[in-house]
Amino acid sequence: MDYKLIAVATDFSPGALAAFDIALGLARQCGAKLLVAHVIPPLITPSPLLDDLTVNQMTIQLRQDLSDSAQRELNSAYLGKTQGVPAEAVVLEGDPSRELLNLVSQRGVDLLVVGATGLSGLAEVFFGSVAAKVVRRATCSVMVVRPPRG
Repeated sequence: MDYKLIAVATDFSPGALAAFDIALGLARQCGAKLLVAHVIPPLITPSPLLDDLTVNQMTIQLRQDLSDSAQRELNSAYLGKTQGVPAEAVVLEGDPSRELLNLVSQRGVDLLVVGATGLSGLAEVFFGSVAAKVVRRATCSVMVVRPPRG
């Protein structure tokens, strides 16, 4: 395959790290750029008893703190390992599957690599997994990487 831009989604879990390792290897083989993406899920209002101004200030600060923390983690845990592969870290906010699909579309991603979450039973029925949703709707190829056993 001739991939020019490979994106990998991470939630900082061991499965996501395995997906990153695969994506990095593919990017190295293809001479592709690597896009490492983390999606911060939407925040829920802390309490209906707080006034709107307090909630907005708390939410804005929390979002900024989460974004800054995620960016630092992406830089240290992922971008520091790319050694010669052009790479970029992206922090997004919203529904993870929707944001990843938007990223694929907006940036022209050729391959999206995601880790399998391992949901089973009722959790899978009610929530599905980000990987399953992305596989069904992506406009590019999607590789789902199972976490390492053991």
